[in-house]
Amino acid sequence: MSTEREYARFLEQEYLKLNPCSRRLYEAACKVMKGGNTRTALFYFPYPVYMKRGEGSHIWDVDGNERIDFNYNNTVLILGHNHPKIVKAVKQQLEYGTVLGGPTEAEIKLAEKLIERIPSVEMVRFTPSGTEAILQALRLARSYTGREKIAKCEGAYHGTYDAVDISVFPPLKEAGPPSSPNSIPFNEGVTKGVLDNTIVMPYNNAEAVENIVKKHKDELAAILIEPIQRGYPAKKEFLEAVREITERYGILLIFDEVITYRISSGGAQEFFKVTPDITVLGKLIGGGFPIGAYGANEEIMETFAFTKDILKTRLKFSGTFNAFPVAMAAGLATLKELTPKVYECMNQLAENMRNGLAKILEDLGIEVHAEGIGSMFHIWWTKEEVFDYRSLMTSALRLDAYFDLDSLNRGAYYRGHPNVSAVTTKDDVKKALRAAEQSFASLKSVIREIAPHLIVH
Repeated sequence: MSTEREYARFLEQEYLKLNPCSRRLYEAACKVMKGGNTRTALFYFPYPVYMKRGEGSHIWDVDGNERIDFNYNNTVLILGHNHPKIVKAVKQQLEYGTVLGGPTEAEIKLAEKLIERIPSVEMVRFTPSGTEAILQALRLARSYTGREKIAKCEGAYHGTYDAVDISVFPPLKEAGPPSSPNSIPFNEGVTKGVLDNTIVMPYNNAEAVENIVKKHKDELAAILIEPIQRGYPAKKEFLEAVREITERYGILLIFDEVITYRISSGGAQEFFKVTPDITVLGKLIGGGFPIGAYGANEEIMETFAFTKDILKTRLKFSGTFNAFPVAMAAGLATLKELTPKVYECMNQLAENMRNGLAKILEDLGIEVHAEGIGSMFHIWWTKEEVFDYRSLMTSALRLDAYFDLDSLNRGAYYRGHPNVSAVTTKDDVKKALRAAEQSFASLKSVIREIAPHLIVH
């Protein structure tokens, strides 16, 4: 038996011992839901841990296992689990009602708070999810410019809307030239018309972007970019170049800040000092409840102005749970807690985590990267600098899955976008680093077998 297979078997056996109740629930789920799960990001083999409760920076599963959370529902819970200020705000709103069939004051207050903090935003609209916010922001761009095509970066995930469910993880054999990637559907069911209207660009390559834009300049309504994509940040000069290109050709620049809004009180656009035309938000601004939002200046948002004849209003978006009052109350409570000092503390803890991981890896002779920005951290299982999708794909991705599962067994929950919250403690970081050292040490023989170039001889 190979070292990898032996390690994988041992890892799975340990996992099965720790999580028998989760296994029973997964088997029950498979009888009523195909695959046993309705959220792809939460599935992993042999089956996912079923969570029961969370408090602060820790979570407990149905088997009673306690873990330090560094996932926080993929960056949503920036104040951790069950924060008393959020609980209080939600309880108060519940006394008034859940949904009331009309606008509430809470949505005005949350909109005002976002406008106060984010440089590019003068007016806001709310949706129940980031996917819907992206959908509406792109429709807004098409309405405002009168053009049909949009451009996104290879490897970027912007939700499951058809127009952006393209080249999320394209097979390299089909992806085309690095400087001019092909548009490859991520899921089945995306039509040819959608593919024709979505242009794919490389990340962090201003020259290639300019060449692509020149070719489509009269057709492009917007360029959609995550300022930090899958954990690797944009180069400031790249964002500045894209800003200049879009302004030159009358194309709208959209920043997807669904995740990156956690970088500072004004988001990644404040951090990089590059101002987009439209900003898309979600996750943390709902305080743990479903939410999405997008904002722009008043001129762009004029498209939504109501007319006496409602059918003549240019964009007529609605939604039963738009501006869901409970999410508005929770989001407002969250933003009130996110002071500059809180951001500073989170960023320092994440820096401690990055430095600690890098030191452990160096001491063990494993030549990979522990990087990140702000309150996020990542391990790239490659020697190469990771700055776009193609460089990310030099990673030995199987090692990521092994490390996540090994870490779960040792009491740390990562997956997706590892991050610290406002309630993560120095002790959490110390315990996690001790567990990571054990995980890396146990992985070293596997690394030597499947990616020997990552071991310093």
